[in-house]
Amino acid sequence: MNATATFDPFSPDAGTHQGGALDGHALVQGDYGTAVLGYDLASQVLRDKRFQNSALRLMEEFGITAGPVHDFRARSIIMLEGDPHLRLRVPLARFMSPVTVRNTRDVLRRIVESINADLDDSAPVDFYRGVAQRIPSLVYCHLAGAPASDAPQVQSLSERTLSLLTRDRSLTPVIVEAYDELFAYLAGLIARKRAEGLGDDMLSYLISLGDEGKLTEQEVLTEATSMLEASSVNTAHQVGLVVWTLLRDREAWQRIVADPELIPAAVVESLRLFPRTGVVSKIAVEDVELEGTVIPKGSDVHVAVWSANRDPGRFERPEEFDLDRERNQPLTFSTGSHNCLGQGLAKAEMEEVVRHLAEHYPDARVVEDATRIGQAGGRWLVDRLTVHMKP
Repeated sequence: MNATATFDPFSPDAGTHQGGALDGHALVQGDYGTAVLGYDLASQVLRDKRFQNSALRLMEEFGITAGPVHDFRARSIIMLEGDPHLRLRVPLARFMSPVTVRNTRDVLRRIVESINADLDDSAPVDFYRGVAQRIPSLVYCHLAGAPASDAPQVQSLSERTLSLLTRDRSLTPVIVEAYDELFAYLAGLIARKRAEGLGDDMLSYLISLGDEGKLTEQEVLTEATSMLEASSVNTAHQVGLVVWTLLRDREAWQRIVADPELIPAAVVESLRLFPRTGVVSKIAVEDVELEGTVIPKGSDVHVAVWSANRDPGRFERPEEFDLDRERNQPLTFSTGSHNCLGQGLAKAEMEEVVRHLAEHYPDARVVEDATRIGQAGGRWLVDRLTVHMKP
């Protein structure tokens, strides 16, 4: 056995490990199971169908072992493999294509401009709650053909359902209630669309596939639920993390202000250094040998994305922010057949926020003593991001 049991990727001080293999080991073990720290091995595990997403087991550990919420998760796109997975993934992948992202840019810019118009930029603002947290739910409403007035509810539903990832079992009643509310919200929205006529939005697209017999009625609701729960909270935190990263590196920020063509590269490099989804948890569905270690069937395997993204074996000077980094392909949005379907849109949201700041607030700065950002449960969290727009 090559794995060692001296490291916990979920601990508050896990960040003291700079990234990549630990004492020569890309695989480590502890009470939590097995963790993958190196980039190459992380990529391998994320692509390996012998490892299944652990979301259903996590839900069961919360005491949700039966009922509509459990049944939804069991049949959701993140739990399926092979043909059943493709059956649900292909329609969403077609809708969330680069064309959709490109066509959404103007809407994104209007959303950012509208939010900015509500801000008092003469004093420091909580950029996370005032800007980053509001954008993704408004984008979801646009794509789903829902009224913009639904955005606060969408944001709340995404945040409450995904509070599962905190691993705080006291939140079980909150999670179940949120999913019940989410199911009811979408059922009502679907019924309203049927009554008023379908459009060219994502939800209308899914409904039409159901009408054509390409998806069952249950699959339409499952697809819509999966998209809504993932629509807001992670992107909101990641937008905050990107802005925090860029505004604190004044040299890089001035280069971006002078040359907006650098914005996509700046966003990717920020995603590499501070991934919101810092750990992707899997379960071995059979005995699997990795790096000379046999992972028994049923074992928990946690891919430490934050460590893989800083692997010196893959990234030169991995701890540094480098606008000119080549072959920059972090695992922040995973890889393989279960990579994030909405990553193109999420990057576009981040890019448009950065573009707006660079154009309108080139001197913006983070107010460090009024900002609270940290790690918990393997994820980067933005509690407060205070930005002085016009210092």
